[in-house]
Amino acid sequence: MFNQTKPARCQAFTLIELLVVISIILIASSIIFIGGNSGGGASLSSSLRIVSGIAQGARGQAILKNAETRLIIHNDPTDLEKYRRYFGIVYWGEDVDSNGVVTATGWKAATQGTYLPDGIYFDPSISDQFGANRNGMSETISLDYPRISVGANDDLESGAGATSYYQYVFNSNGTSGNPNEWLAIRAGNLDASGDLVPYDSNSENGFLKAALIFRKAGTTTPVTDPEAVN
Repeated sequence: MFNQTKPARCQAFTLIELLVVISIILIASSIIFIGGNSGGGASLSSSLRIVSGIAQGARGQAILKNAETRLIIHNDPTDLEKYRRYFGIVYWGEDVDSNGVVTATGWKAATQGTYLPDGIYFDPSISDQFGANRNGMSETISLDYPRISVGANDDLESGAGATSYYQYVFNSNGTSGNPNEWLAIRAGNLDASGDLVPYDSNSENGFLKAALIFRKAGTTTPVTDPEAVN
């Protein structure tokens, strides 16, 4: 019985990963980056396509499982490799044993997580209206990620895991739980304390910032004009 359930779990995980990859490919064909042909511009363009794909993957996951999902962004400065550039998807689901009995309910990983290219980070300070349209819901959630079983992630609101993540919310029908909020990314470097230091606005890379706007229906709109991302 054990040998029958384990491959099924791994297969489901792979299908979800495939859903995200397909979303990235589809969106990549429809986004044109306005801002130059430098290496930094290419990294930002690639990052926006990645984040767009993850957002649509989170929406698809909500619809597929009829469950709340979260697009999450690492927010623990003690791990600078992941800090503000490691993205993932979690959904509210159940652990079921070999007898079909529910043993736990909580947040489970839908993907293994994705890194943005080096030098590109999520910036909540320029994410216009970030946290403004949540009806009291927190901007962050604490999770043990990635894991395909619930573990400590058993609290719907707080997560109850060990690591802080920013969160963007999708309802179980695929609509956005934070309509009109922005997710802004930009080029920069982290200083010794983990603070994001953007490039000087007058430098070659100073214009390197872009964003997504989450729409009520669950879709996203890319913003590639640097002047519009304040």
